[in-house]
Amino acid sequence: MSATLTGVASAGSTATSSANSPSEAVTVPAPVSSDVAQEVTRTGKSRSAAIQAYWTEKRMREAIPVSAAPSTVTPQSPSADAPATLHKVEPVAPSSPQSLDHRKAGPSTKDIGVQVNASITVGKIFYRNAVDGLNYVCSGASVNSSSRRLVSTAGHCVHGGGGRNWHQNWAFVPYFNFGNRPYGTFPATSLATFNGWSGSGNFDYDVAFAVVANNEFNQRLVDTVGGQGLQTGQPRARFMTMLGYPSENPYPGDWQYFCQGNTAAAGANQITMGCPLTRGQSGGPWLWAYNDSTGLGYINGTSSTLNRIVNPTQWWSPYFDNPDWDLFNYANGLP
Repeated sequence: MSATLTGVASAGSTATSSANSPSEAVTVPAPVSSDVAQEVTRTGKSRSAAIQAYWTEKRMREAIPVSAAPSTVTPQSPSADAPATLHKVEPVAPSSPQSLDHRKAGPSTKDIGVQVNASITVGKIFYRNAVDGLNYVCSGASVNSSSRRLVSTAGHCVHGGGGRNWHQNWAFVPYFNFGNRPYGTFPATSLATFNGWSGSGNFDYDVAFAVVANNEFNQRLVDTVGGQGLQTGQPRARFMTMLGYPSENPYPGDWQYFCQGNTAAAGANQITMGCPLTRGQSGGPWLWAYNDSTGLGYINGTSSTLNRIVNPTQWWSPYFDNPDWDLFNYANGLP
């Protein structure tokens, strides 16, 4: 993306926005469904506690992977716009080193024989779609920031895109483990994406960050599981590790799976990588310099789209550039 974030627009529970540029941020206090709102009123629970209570084992088990439209970009050389500025934030380990877990992630079919450790920063996202009332899943990862409360994911994992609605009852479960939540459930307090996604459904801008409250143990996210680093303006061709929770056959959605490979430019504003992981992987991090001992690296992309009909073994991500850095910093300041 060659544009620079020049302003910030706020939005309510619908996708209406006054932002003009696709690279402007659109944000909202994370919405809840009417039954969760009524639970808060009836019981006096906090909003976060009501969201945590909403996500019963049954609802999590029955949540379905989100289906985004396939990517239509054709691989080509990046545009000759002004070069992006290189930015990065360093990854950070959890405050309690004993929290580290070194269990292996499941391999994709192309990576059988390769072993990669799962990361406790990577988790499963759960939300309710305000339009159809169904519960869905995505993937995401905690990312280091001064607030220590940010989750990186895809835009379509927080908002329906193209003038639709923000998702409700949004929660992040790091290291979701065969139905177990060893590090708790972190409800969103704010959601942020680009106007280019929320207003137009442009997959070049299919990037989002969520701000999350403490879990049910009153622990802050990055203090509990650590946080990935973040890079923007880097080369489009890099060796990456993808992690997430594919939830469509043949993957069960109950444990992390991975792909590794070289990315390539796909249009001016996207990158692509071969990987057969299925839906539910959406929003999972594309990590450069992934350290198998710490489970940490640098987020340099997010699983956005795959063409399930034409090429179900190829994923696309927006190319992380200056606007993504600005969106990250803006989200870091949200309540």
